[in-house]
Amino acid sequence: MTLKKDILIPRPSHLNLAIGFALGTLSLTSPVMAADGGQQNGNQTETVSVYASRMDAQKANRAVAVSTVSQEEIETRQGSNVTDLIRHLPNVSVLGGGRDAAQSVTIRGLSSENGRVVQLVDGARQNFSVGHRSSLFIDPELLRSVEVVRGPSSTLWGSGALGGVFAQNTKSASDFLSGDQAVGGYLKQGFHSNNNASRTSGAVFGRTETVDWLVQSYYHDSDDNQLGNGKTLSYSADREKGGFAKVRYTPSLDHQWTFTARQGELDDMSPSNPSVKEPSGSYPLVYRETRDQSLSVAYDYSPASHWVDINSQLYFNNTEMKEHRVASQERDNNETQTIGFSITNTSNIKNIDLITGLDLYRDSYETKRDDSSAPGERPAGQDANAESIGAFGQINIPVFDQIRWQAGVRFDSYKGEDNRPTSLDSESRDHAWSPSTALTWNATEQLALTASYREAFRAPSLEEMYASGTHFVVPMGPTKLINRFIPNPDLKPEHSANKELAITYQFTPTSYFDNAYVDARLFRNDVDDFIDMNVDFMGGTTTRENVKDAKLEGIELSLHHQLGGFTNNLSYSQTEGKNKNDGSYLDNIPAHKFVAETDYALATLPVSVGGRVSHYADQNDTNDANTYDGYTLWDVYASYSPNGAWDGVKFDLAIDNLTDEQYTQAWAQVASPGRDIKFNVRYQF
Repeated sequence: MTLKKDILIPRPSHLNLAIGFALGTLSLTSPVMAADGGQQNGNQTETVSVYASRMDAQKANRAVAVSTVSQEEIETRQGSNVTDLIRHLPNVSVLGGGRDAAQSVTIRGLSSENGRVVQLVDGARQNFSVGHRSSLFIDPELLRSVEVVRGPSSTLWGSGALGGVFAQNTKSASDFLSGDQAVGGYLKQGFHSNNNASRTSGAVFGRTETVDWLVQSYYHDSDDNQLGNGKTLSYSADREKGGFAKVRYTPSLDHQWTFTARQGELDDMSPSNPSVKEPSGSYPLVYRETRDQSLSVAYDYSPASHWVDINSQLYFNNTEMKEHRVASQERDNNETQTIGFSITNTSNIKNIDLITGLDLYRDSYETKRDDSSAPGERPAGQDANAESIGAFGQINIPVFDQIRWQAGVRFDSYKGEDNRPTSLDSESRDHAWSPSTALTWNATEQLALTASYREAFRAPSLEEMYASGTHFVVPMGPTKLINRFIPNPDLKPEHSANKELAITYQFTPTSYFDNAYVDARLFRNDVDDFIDMNVDFMGGTTTRENVKDAKLEGIELSLHHQLGGFTNNLSYSQTEGKNKNDGSYLDNIPAHKFVAETDYALATLPVSVGGRVSHYADQNDTNDANTYDGYTLWDVYASYSPNGAWDGVKFDLAIDNLTDEQYTQAWAQVASPGRDIKFNVRYQF
């Protein structure tokens, strides 16, 4: 069992750390779900505009499936990881098992772990990627909303959007201040029963006529997760802390500047591959320290013109992951730096919407591998960088009174370079076109039918092209079998072509519902030149190669119903994936999923209650004897905001996995947590 005390960093007072960090940073800086293109949250505030303008274009005509998780839902669910907030969405799943350190997001069968889903924070790309390790570092406490685009989306987002886009949007002062309030703050303390987690956060915020600002911080730590069978998931404890600051300056109605800084620290002790059950010779126990930092400056220019609405952003990310092998005392390091710039312009002329833009970013990737205990038997360190530039445009125009046409295209040029002096093939260059088109027929005021075609691509990662050194060692009596990585800078980009049909019906309000809609989607995504790892045991080599073409087919059904204080959502989703060359099944395709959720906000009291049931079917579509049993999860939650003397206080209670189900997600080796009772109290002033 791993306890908090076993993670070797100091433990300051939670409340003191939260308050001290917030005030110290300040002195230096002087309806629940709107899913599937349907209902929009009426309390939404502005986001980073360079991101919001593209997402609005993505949602136009409901041609693309977009799900939104609101701030209200984030607070009510009390997720310990951002994956807790989105795993219920149609055809969105989580890979990696029960440890947060291993988790990645999968959309329609394609995963963020291998770069086939674009991850954004306030519009800035998050490009850190190391095998088997999670790249989800932002704490849910910082988030105002999460949006998930399902399906290929490279026309607007560039390389990596084969499966879709996973976008996290942080809070601003306007999310807390109401009326003429000029300054405020909050303190929050939470407790999770499953892993004895303590979660503390605090913030101060304010505004003037031209400036609003927010400084926020958090500190969490936990013991190991408890499983539904009463056992402990060893090496699943972690500790994290961080802070966030945002300043928005609006000198006039036409101009706005937004300055954002974020830093997070996460420490855990787990196998070097945290998705396996226990440490071993192949995956030894490591003490892992992750440091994630981000800076961004956004400028928006919105004059009184239908032609000009410019949004731009300059950003810098630095993520460093250090791993200390406990037994051998070897120390590894992985670091990715990204500097990027984005600019878009949106025009709206006579019912014609046009968005154009430019993206540039540069990734620097450096690793160090300590082989002092066994010289020559570890992967070689890497020193590489990648550069990408992309230009795009998308237009949305009326064809007839009831028909709208959306068309777009993007051109990307990218380069990868190995900076090591021993490199023989130091540079790789390529380019890609990403067209898209959609036709929407509004047959009636309630019924809309959409047919779309979208292409996307993923450039090979630096690790895939330039990995070298030893992959693994197998003892064979007096000798050893050593398998070595062979670099392959000639890898081709992966390409996908998605065909999709969508039907949306918006019901006319009656005495049975105030708002209701049905959304149904049928898709087929053909992915060519899949990059896979080819391990030649007899030849002693491992090479990344473009080895197969794949097809992913699926359906998504969503029903939304709202009447008075009641809100109900039903969804069913499935994805099937096969290798087109030999008919074999693709790995990591999620099980079929059915989700039903209901919420009720009492009219007479400041109380809301709700519950969700999620059923996951058996996953038997595998290429070996391993299959995965289905399971059903029940979750309940409630919130209470008293008035009078208790004004400003809010209580949240949530129980995940109410029945203490023992379950393992499809494709995972490690079981997921059992029942977790989560209680949170916040005081805002």
